[in-house]
Amino acid sequence: MATQKDIAREAGVSNSLVSYYLTGSKSARMSDETRKRIDAAIRKLNYRPNQLARSLRTGRSKSIGMLISQISNPYFSHLAEEALQEARRLDYSLIPAMTSYDNQDIRAALEFLMRNRIDALFSCMGVGNLLDCFDSIPIFRPVYAEPGILTLQSDVENAFVDAFLFLKSRGHSRVFGYYDQRMPWNESLRSGAEKTGMALEHQRVSTPEDYEAVYRWIAANRPGAIFLNGRTLDQVLNLLRSMEEYRPDIIIGVDEFHRYLESPLIVGGIQTSTAEMARRGIQVLVERIENPELPREGILEISPGRFVDYTRQEIPGMFSVEERAGRPR
Repeated sequence: MATQKDIAREAGVSNSLVSYYLTGSKSARMSDETRKRIDAAIRKLNYRPNQLARSLRTGRSKSIGMLISQISNPYFSHLAEEALQEARRLDYSLIPAMTSYDNQDIRAALEFLMRNRIDALFSCMGVGNLLDCFDSIPIFRPVYAEPGILTLQSDVENAFVDAFLFLKSRGHSRVFGYYDQRMPWNESLRSGAEKTGMALEHQRVSTPEDYEAVYRWIAANRPGAIFLNGRTLDQVLNLLRSMEEYRPDIIIGVDEFHRYLESPLIVGGIQTSTAEMARRGIQVLVERIENPELPREGILEISPGRFVDYTRQEIPGMFSVEERAGRPR
C-alpha cells in the first residue's frame, strides 16, 4: 500500500508538501505545477489515506451523522440511499442513527453520533430543543426550516396552482387540505387556493391528537377533494375503505421514486426530487465542513416542484386510466 513518502518520491517533492496537499492546508504555498505532480502521483500509486490518522491530524473524522426514523417508509429509505452514495462520492462516511420521535430517544441517538466524532449532521427530524448536543457542527434538515440549521426547499406554489386548476376541471369548488404545522407547503396550499378562486378548508397538524381530529373531520364532512400529508395516506385510505360510497379525489406528495399508487382515488401528486434533496444536502454539509466561514443557518433552494396528473399518465404499477375513469364518483 502506497504511503505519503512514496507519493513524495514519485512527485519529486518533500513529504511535508504532500502532507499539506492531503490535509488541504491553506498555509503552505505551492505552485500549480507541484499540485499537479502530487495529484498525478496519488492517482498513479492508487493512494488511499488512513482516515484515522488524518482525523487525528486535522481534527475531522470525514463522517456525517444521519438521524432517521421510519426507514421502511420509501421516502426515507431512498433519501438515505441517495445521501449515502453522495457522501461516498465526496469521500465521506455516513453514519446512520435510527430513532423514534421521542425526545429522549432522539437525544440518545444524537449522543451516539457525537461519540463517533461526526463533522456534520443530516437530520430527517426536528432537533430544535436538542441543539445543546452539538459543538458547533453544521446541521441540515430537508424541507423544514429551524433556527440554527440549514434546509433546502422546492418552490411548489405553481404546482399547487396547477393542482387546484386540475381539481376545478373535475368539478370541484371546495378542497380540504392538511400538512404538518411547520411544513412550508401550508402557505403554498393557501396561496394556490386564493389564486384559483377555490374555497379551502385548511388545517395544520402536529400531534397525534391533531391527526385523529382530521380523520374524524373527513368522516363527518366528506370533502370532495383532499390534499394530505404523505405519511398519513394509509390511515386515510383505511378510513375510506370503511365508507364505500364516499370516493374523494386525493392529491399527495410524491417523488421520482414513487412508482406505484395505493388507490385509484389518488388522482394527482405534488412532485419534488428526493435524490436532489439528499445529494445537495450532503454537498451543503461538506461545503460547511471544509469552509467553516460559510453560513450554517438559512433556506437554500432546489428545483421547483410540479403537479403530476395521474389520470392522464401511465406509470408502471399505477392504476390504469380506465380504472380511474370507471370508478364510482
